Amino acid sequence: MNKPAVGLGALLKADNDPVDSPAGRRAAKDAILSFFKAVATRDAAALARAITEDAIYEIPFSESGLTEPGAFRRYVGAEEVIDFWTATTANGPKSLGPEDVELSITADGSRVFIEQRGNMVLPDGRSYRNKYVFRFSIRDGRVCHVRE
Repeated sequence: MNKPAVGLGALLKADNDPVDSPAGRRAAKDAILSFFKAVATRDAAALARAITEDAIYEIPFSESGLTEPGAFRRYVGAEEVIDFWTATTANGPKSLGPEDVELSITADGSRVFIEQRGNMVLPDGRSYRNKYVFRFSIRDGRVCHVRE
């Protein structure tokens, strides 16, 4: 899935924008809704249906400051992604629902960005609030790559 590096200038000058597809955008929104609903309800079978078999979930935050592969959390394949979310939500925080949500979506629906504030309560009762930015890649109506 790694693409050759392209400079920002070249990307901004390029005219290869995605073709407009209202159906593609609707399918992308439905895929992300299914993904978040499966996570929120702790439904591993629904999560398996919402993601592709080769799904990747990355959390590229590294306390060390390293950005190389292996320096941050990365789950590859449906089984690893499902295991990650099963473990994370088993005794994890209770979501009170995201706040200040902004959604940006490509014309064809192949990529969706969501920026939001999380509002959760930890198992010990403490409040947990964080700012999240998600980049979802969608293929065939299912989530195939998430970068949080």
